[in-house]
Amino acid sequence: MGTQAGFWRWAALAIPLGVLVFFFALPNALLLSASFLKSEAAVLTDELTLENYREVFESRLFRGAILRTFVVGVGVGLLDVALAFPLAYFLVRTTSRWKGVLIALSLAPLLASVIVRTYGWYVILNRNGVINESLMGFGWIETPLRLMPSTGAIIVGLAHALLPYAVLTLMSALNAINPNLERAAMSLGASRLRTFVHVVLPLSMPGLIGGFLLCFSIAISAYATPAILGGPATQTIATQIYVNMMTLLEWALGSALAVVLIVSSMAVLLLTSRVGAKKAAP
Repeated sequence: MGTQAGFWRWAALAIPLGVLVFFFALPNALLLSASFLKSEAAVLTDELTLENYREVFESRLFRGAILRTFVVGVGVGLLDVALAFPLAYFLVRTTSRWKGVLIALSLAPLLASVIVRTYGWYVILNRNGVINESLMGFGWIETPLRLMPSTGAIIVGLAHALLPYAVLTLMSALNAINPNLERAAMSLGASRLRTFVHVVLPLSMPGLIGGFLLCFSIAISAYATPAILGGPATQTIATQIYVNMMTLLEWALGSALAVVLIVSSMAVLLLTSRVGAKKAAP
């Protein structure tokens, strides 16, 4: 009986471990190995080289894509956290009987495809879109504004798509804060603002950092939204990887870009999480 129980425990561990190795570790290992191979006529050879990484870091196009990717990631993370915090705080602290409905409405954007939501922003932001037509209709501008393609349009589109994730993360952190702590601070003479700054904000820091990291990590790897709202003129690493691998068939260069994205994003995530751990430590 004990032997059979031990077998099933090992089986329960081996199955998810095998899936992780087969669908994550192995593809990334192949990606890493391909990034060190020389490509000739869109065909990988057996010759090892660092030329792919040299081109990634020396090319102005690739450097711009890398910088833009992290600007988008940081911008989306900060914007989502700033927008999600008051909404999450209200949803956690409200005593309304419609609380469940309000939470459902806050998460409702997840029911629509990110492609649908992105094309919604395309309709709003393009040259003949809702914003330009409205501004010109009121006579506030004479010529349409160039709202897209741009980095700002990518940030807005991704921030809208990822906002529910930040709300969920912050709600979890705020639910762990005892409301009596706020009442105690105000009973001792602290204003609502001071209570928020010195009690709520420090205690919710793990949720703030977690929400930022979640939105940041998804944003820097996003493809559809940058491709639609950024276009060929506003490339990110994800769109550059697609172009090199699927259009130019430069698998080695695309693999090098992917490795740079993975390693740099992991470094940022590790650094941010360590800073968050220090702030959360008593």
